Amino acid sequence: MMIPRLVAQWFCALLLLAMVRWVHAEAIIEHVRFPSLDLEASTGQPLMLNGLLFRPVGDAGKRVPAVVALHGCGGMYSVVKSRRDELSIRHRTMADLLVAEGYAVLFPDSLRSRGRETICKEPNAGRTLTQAHRRLDTMGALVYLQGRADITRNRIAVLGWSHGGSTVLATMNEKARVVRIFRDGDAGAPYFRSAIAFYPGCIDSLGAKEGYAPAAPLLLLVGGSDDWTSPRPCIALVDRLQRDQETASIVVYPDTYHGFDGPDSQPRVRLDVPNGVHPGKGVTVAVNPAARDDAYVRVKAHFRATLTGDKQP
Repeated sequence: MMIPRLVAQWFCALLLLAMVRWVHAEAIIEHVRFPSLDLEASTGQPLMLNGLLFRPVGDAGKRVPAVVALHGCGGMYSVVKSRRDELSIRHRTMADLLVAEGYAVLFPDSLRSRGRETICKEPNAGRTLTQAHRRLDTMGALVYLQGRADITRNRIAVLGWSHGGSTVLATMNEKARVVRIFRDGDAGAPYFRSAIAFYPGCIDSLGAKEGYAPAAPLLLLVGGSDDWTSPRPCIALVDRLQRDQETASIVVYPDTYHGFDGPDSQPRVRLDVPNGVHPGKGVTVAVNPAARDDAYVRVKAHFRATLTGDKQP
C-alpha cells in the first residue's frame, strides 16, 4: 500500500524538522523544547525551555537512566563567539563522561529561554532569576524526561554547577513546600534519585526557614579556597545533615577555587562579579586538574551506586 508508506515518510520528515538531531562523539544530540513549571509573567502560561539532550548512540529503542545538568550563572554555552551555540568545554566534558556511562543527559537552558545570556554580573539581592525559578525549570525537565519512551522514569538524577548547584540543593529539599506539592501531586511518581552539586552557594539551604532534608543521596564537591561561593556554609549544612542521619556527603578540595573542573587555563580574578566572599573585590576562577579528575571519579561512582546499583567506581 502506497498511502501508509507516504504517511510514514511524511511523519519521519516532520520529526526531523521538529528537532535537530545528529550524532557526535558517540552521542545522539537533540535540540528539545519543553515547558517549565514556571509561568510567563505576561501570559500566565508555562515558560517554554530550550535544551540539549545527549543520549548514548547504541541504545536506540532502549530505556536508559538520565541526568539533568544545570548550568551556572554564565549559561551552558561557549563564550567563544564562533561557538556560541555549542556547549562550553566544562559542560561538554561532563556530557561525554555521563553518556559514556550509559546515561542520557539533559541541559535545560534557563537563561536564553528567558532572553538572557548571563546573570553573573548581577548582585544576588537584585537577581530576578533565582533558585526558585530554576527549581521549577528542573522539575519541568524531570516531567519531560519521564514522559519520554527512551528514559527510565524512576532513574533520573540531577547535577549542577555554582548557581545550578544551588538550584540542585533547592530542588532536593523535601521540606520545601513546592517540592512537597510537586511530589504529592502525582502520587507514586518517582522524584530525582540522587544529586550532585559542584561548588554551590549553600547559604539559602543552610538557613531555609522550613529546614532542610535531601530527598535522595546528595554529594557536594567544593573548593576549600573558593572565594565566590564559600565552602563554609556547605560544610555546615552537610555536618548538620549527617548528624540528622541524612544521606549527604561533601568533598572539600584544599587550595582549590571556583570552577576547578574547567578546562586547563591560568587562574584569573573576575572583577566584574559583584558577589562573592569579598563583595566588590572580585572572585577567583581557577582549574585544579587533580581535583577535577578526582571529582569525575566520584561523579561516576555516585551515579553508578544510585542510578544503576553498581557501587564500583
